[in-house]
Amino acid sequence: MNGFENKVLNFIKKNEMTKPGDMIVVGFSGGADSTALLTVLWELRALLKISITAVHVEHGIRKDSMNDADFAGDFCKERGIDFVLVREDVPAIAAAEHLTEEEAGRKVRYSAFEKALEERDEGRIAVAHHENDVAETLLFNLVRGSSLHGGAAIRPVRDNIIRPLLCVSRAQIEEYLSEKGLSYCTDSTNLENIHHRNIIRNKVLPLLEKELNPAAAEHLARAAEDFRQADIFVRQVADEVYDRIVKADGEKLLFDRREFLGQPKIIRKNLVLKCIENLSGSVKDISFAHISAVLSLAETEGGCGSADLPYGIIARRVYDRIEIFSRGKDIETLPEEIPIEAGFEETEIEIPVLGKAGIQVFPYKNQINIPTDAYTKWFDYDRIQSAVFRTRRPGDVIAIEQEGELHYKPLTKFMTDARIPVYDRDRLYILADGDQVIWIPGYRMSGAYKVSKTTRNILAVNIIDGGNFNG
Repeated sequence: MNGFENKVLNFIKKNEMTKPGDMIVVGFSGGADSTALLTVLWELRALLKISITAVHVEHGIRKDSMNDADFAGDFCKERGIDFVLVREDVPAIAAAEHLTEEEAGRKVRYSAFEKALEERDEGRIAVAHHENDVAETLLFNLVRGSSLHGGAAIRPVRDNIIRPLLCVSRAQIEEYLSEKGLSYCTDSTNLENIHHRNIIRNKVLPLLEKELNPAAAEHLARAAEDFRQADIFVRQVADEVYDRIVKADGEKLLFDRREFLGQPKIIRKNLVLKCIENLSGSVKDISFAHISAVLSLAETEGGCGSADLPYGIIARRVYDRIEIFSRGKDIETLPEEIPIEAGFEETEIEIPVLGKAGIQVFPYKNQINIPTDAYTKWFDYDRIQSAVFRTRRPGDVIAIEQEGELHYKPLTKFMTDARIPVYDRDRLYILADGDQVIWIPGYRMSGAYKVSKTTRNILAVNIIDGGNFNG
């Protein structure tokens, strides 16, 4: 065992990448990095007690790509390594799924790796990222505006994917291959500066190593590891805060903006990230600008506001509440109106949002105490022409009693004064008689329909579960 192999072995053990009996599916392009990865795992297979399968994906992009496939197949055949060749038309897949060829290629590769793993015993997928890749990813993420999580760059282990070469540089890989007398393929597209990563790989990082520090990649990779450790700690703290202040209401995530603002800013950022991740399953496309939009939303006093985020997610402020949810999850098809068919026997009706309501008409006797509960109301039935539960409409008014006189206020003005959230106003069912609002459950009843000494019959309405709107 040489120094390179010993270093990789210690890194594998330190990060608990494998266990005895594992099948390791190695992504094998035939390039220098994957050739070194396959070779070192092959040399260490007895010590690690693992078996190996190499998977080569032919992307159908370059005319000479089958030469790489032939090289990979011959390399494995010479060593008795189990080899799987997968051919895909990546340009066609990219066009069909509206992806870049780079994104489509990655998707195809990992799908092939997973399939190969499923057909064999339990194990891991090994890919050939190394120190320089970590440095490139760190620079790429920082430039595009990523957070501490993005600064952590590439992790040694993620789910069932392992990266045994993160402890070595590209120069050390080439030295190892030279020492072993091994040849490898060179992908000509890696030399073209048509992708952002290639620009960093071929121009930015070499310039840093030449003009500032020959060990620039190593130092950047070390910084990324520090970021990773810091990110783990911050996310642990954020998880504890999340469990304490974030509530689920159906498919919405809610939290009090005052509690949120009481957290350190780095925790607030991670709380937002966790909400998005829990709703979408990914934070890959979330940038500093998206997080800042939600933070600004929470920092703004009063009223309502919203911010559109990737993955069809919306964040909105409803006074002192922040809601984060997927677009479409908040849309309901609500019936226009629900007529009240009251009789002397109590009946039940289902009112959207509010729940079940008990309805009854009975003669009024002055000695009976009128209930004051927010969700149980008595009305002068003799004054009602036709009562229905419905959502608001233009022209609705409510009578407010002030100093013994009735003053009619537009419903829209009342809702604003009562701080009823804008986003709830179209979902809130009211009890109405034409354009006269009889009752806004949980908020206010009309003075025009109050029980008085002249009342002969009572319409009693009781929202049985207390309603979903507090009043």
